[in-house]
Amino acid sequence: MNRVLSSCLAISAVALIAPRPADAAALIINDALPNESIAFSLNDFEGGFALDGNVVQQGLNNPKTVTVSDSGAGGVPVFHAFAGSWIDHGQTTPGTHAVAFQEGATPATQGVSDVLNYGYFTDGTNGHIVGSFESDVDPSLLPLPPGATVVSESGPFDFSNAFITATATSDAEAPQAPEPASLALLGTALLGFGFLRLRRKTG
Repeated sequence: MNRVLSSCLAISAVALIAPRPADAAALIINDALPNESIAFSLNDFEGGFALDGNVVQQGLNNPKTVTVSDSGAGGVPVFHAFAGSWIDHGQTTPGTHAVAFQEGATPATQGVSDVLNYGYFTDGTNGHIVGSFESDVDPSLLPLPPGATVVSESGPFDFSNAFITATATSDAEAPQAPEPASLALLGTALLGFGFLRLRRKTG
């Protein structure tokens, strides 16, 4: 009995320390860098991950970060296309999506900070993502794509799927809270209007 128990423990120990396939592919898009650039951080794409037509990551436990510019010649925004494949055992939920990141308190209809397009599909063994990311170039904004979902947070937007962790962080400015002085001025104005109304009633 002790011999069987020892054998089971030894097998368990080997299983714990042996290299294992990753649980999920990883795609992190970060447009919140201090310099005008976008970082794509990638890992565990067994079928490879291509950015702007070039394979930049492939295989397990092989993390890569690629930094690209958010503007081209003449300061125009650059459209970065990407595609990746990973083992998903047929569990990826298919669908296409467009996401627009709102710039502060500016209504999205007047322009947005970043636009993320992505589509997922599976062939039964591998999951696939195809998409693009485009950032505005200050001080201009990007047009709001028809049918896009508008998100106001500048923090990571999660667009993960089965066996892939995917997030995008925009360089959008957060909506500004009113300054205390502005609130005080507004309060004084409201009190003044109330006082004038009271005088008209009593006069």
